[in-house]
Amino acid sequence: LDRLFSKVYECRLANGVIRVSGALSGVSRLPFFRYTLSVSVKKDGAVTFSLDGLVRDKVIWLPRLGFELELPGDREAFSYYGRGPAENYCDMCHGSFIGRYQSSVRQEYVPYIRPQEHGNHTQTHMLAIGGLRFESPNGFECSVSRYSTETLAAAAHTDELHPDGKTHLRIDYRVSGLGSSACGPELPEKYRLKEKDIQFMF
Repeated sequence: LDRLFSKVYECRLANGVIRVSGALSGVSRLPFFRYTLSVSVKKDGAVTFSLDGLVRDKVIWLPRLGFELELPGDREAFSYYGRGPAENYCDMCHGSFIGRYQSSVRQEYVPYIRPQEHGNHTQTHMLAIGGLRFESPNGFECSVSRYSTETLAAAAHTDELHPDGKTHLRIDYRVSGLGSSACGPELPEKYRLKEKDIQFMF
């Protein structure tokens, strides 16, 4: 999954809605996720993303599924309504409470010995950053970082992390739990992203 390939089969505009049909695959190039993404832009500036996709039957589970956006690096401060203020995941969120929080890219960073994903927030219904406001009726997961997913995956030590001058925002349908398979049992099934029929709108 750290060698992701994306293919777009069709992109068309009809009745004011952009519809993209595509797929995601790993090194085998055999798609593990086929989707249709509909994007509509309204007169008041609201943009609606609607994702409808299917995960291949033989795929056991995914670590995460969502969107990663690049914003200008000076977009550091943000606010959100969800679980906080500390980072939380579906299997470690009971110590985090739903509320309205203020944070920043620097506050969200966690200096793990081996660089990895950080600053995730579950059960988020609103996030505002740099003049943009993200909302979803069914909630989403999110994180804001100075580093892209690719940068974090490629670094083995913290001194190998180098900001690219951008703010990386992740709006996720869902992120699987952390588990403890590094030194314990595998991640329990109830904390895995194992749904096959994905519908996500924000």
